[in-house]
Amino acid sequence: MIASFHVTHSSAGADTIGEIVPSLDGNAEEFIRSRPFISEYVILKTCNRFEIYAACSDNNAAAEAFECFARSNIPYAKNDGTWYTLTDETSVKHLFRVTCGLDSLVVGEDQIQGQVRDSYLKAKNDGHASRVMAGLFERALHVGKRVRSETALNNGAVSIGSAAVELAKRKLGALEGKTIVIVGAGDMATVVARYLSGMGPDTIFVSSRTYEHAKVLANQLDGVAIGFEHISDVLRKCDLAIVATSASHILIDKGIVEDAIRDRSEKLLIVDISVPRNVSDDVSQLPNVEVDTMDNITSISSENLLKRRKEIAEAEKIVNDELRDLDCERRERIANAVIGEIGKKVSEIRKEELTTALARVENNSNIERVFDDFSRALISKIMAEPYEKLKAASRDGHVEVCEIATDLFGVEKK
Repeated sequence: MIASFHVTHSSAGADTIGEIVPSLDGNAEEFIRSRPFISEYVILKTCNRFEIYAACSDNNAAAEAFECFARSNIPYAKNDGTWYTLTDETSVKHLFRVTCGLDSLVVGEDQIQGQVRDSYLKAKNDGHASRVMAGLFERALHVGKRVRSETALNNGAVSIGSAAVELAKRKLGALEGKTIVIVGAGDMATVVARYLSGMGPDTIFVSSRTYEHAKVLANQLDGVAIGFEHISDVLRKCDLAIVATSASHILIDKGIVEDAIRDRSEKLLIVDISVPRNVSDDVSQLPNVEVDTMDNITSISSENLLKRRKEIAEAEKIVNDELRDLDCERRERIANAVIGEIGKKVSEIRKEELTTALARVENNSNIERVFDDFSRALISKIMAEPYEKLKAASRDGHVEVCEIATDLFGVEKK
């Protein structure tokens, strides 16, 4: 059985999920290890979701435990839809849709499959994802690969980073000749940089709390690395700042920006796509400063949905096809288990009768008679129990058993 726990951009809100995830993430491992009915698990954490997928012996117990976990770690008195749990096929379908990018804030985003893979491999290396979780996540990655190769769902700008750049273009116009600073040097900042580099900005500064990381990304862009202690000086020169770090606290406060805009009249646009936010709320109160956050990215996401309607339908079809195939495989496994047991039983009968026949051959010149007796005995021993059970079922009025046997053996009903 599979149970899963979810807090996502769609349930908690893109701009508030960052307030929730740190507590969940910090306490999840201890919570799971204390639940004996959970045998395997994978934790998937991105900037827009926190999810636990677990192999369980009792789904109801897991759902109740997830509810307690949420109430202990999410600062709300009751669940208003901020979190939810799923089980079995609904959990599997959700993971498939996540891996394909169908459940992303920007539908079709091209980073999520790698994040799912990394989370699975970490769980596997840590020893808490084996047979069940390995099968589930390998299949999810296969589905994601199919969607990316068979549809155009992830063509074009389909990431939060690209959506941030698109938003900046709408607010500032063409970015050619603009001076831009990227705050951050991790995966998200790298995606932002990739989209910015082809738009002809005059200068791209890269600032990070770790100067060496800023240098690496700046070198890729032919940009300029700066220490974060100089961020106010750089903001003074910039038209646009895109903030994309993994910091769990405010990095850019009102004082920093106030100092940067003291002698300038041009508008400064700040796009904060960090989760949680790295730019304090009161920065937007300053004159000639506009701050956009993950909430503003949802407008890009809505447009993305309209543009990709056909691809979304094709991707959903692939997901549903894979779910049907998975269900067929599960049902076949049930049959294979029964076939295996029947095979063992029949094999024992065959060995026993063969031993008897071989003993008779040594003292009997009529080989044909021996083999005839052997075949009759073999059939009689194999079919004795099924025949008795069919008769008993018929006597008890369970005629459907006889109908199943008719179909099973491919004979005509008289």
